[in-house]
Amino acid sequence: MTPARFALAILLGSSIASAAAVAAAGMGTIQSNDRPRYAPAIFAPPAQSASDGGTNEQKVPAEVMVLHATNTDGGIDPRIGPMPELKKPPFSAYNTYKLIERTAITLTPSQPATAKLPNNRVLRTSLMNVLPNQRFRISSSISQPHPDAGRPNFLPLLEVTARSGETFFVAGQSYQGGVLVVGIKVGK
Repeated sequence: MTPARFALAILLGSSIASAAAVAAAGMGTIQSNDRPRYAPAIFAPPAQSASDGGTNEQKVPAEVMVLHATNTDGGIDPRIGPMPELKKPPFSAYNTYKLIERTAITLTPSQPATAKLPNNRVLRTSLMNVLPNQRFRISSSISQPHPDAGRPNFLPLLEVTARSGETFFVAGQSYQGGVLVVGIKVGK
């Protein structure tokens, strides 16, 4: 993997130790394909509705926020809303954040949600598990062009555990003199 491509996950509200581990890693590749090291997930009984065809499939609302980070002295776009993490390392390496798009998605175990990014890549996000205490195990990856097959090939999977209302970031896709920073807020 080239230095220009990296993935960074930061859970807002995470412990100082985990934030320090991310900060110590710098703006490099942070990924994990390991399964959680705790007891198996306890699934909450999902609500059944007519719109899901009675499949009893767990659905979790989420929001994808695509930001363009540059060093053009433009500050933080007020449409982003309060996000003090953008003023702290490693995000403080950029002094301008512009909101490109904000999209509501629904995460389910059976079907990944996709969102097209401005650099023509595709973000794919999946609900892996619903955990106790309003926590969710989420996987996310970004496509890369695959010239042989003519279809996207996804970069290595990033897996995180997020509490309802928390945002994690996938960042590092080069874009118009800066990078794309994708914030994914899970739950309400």
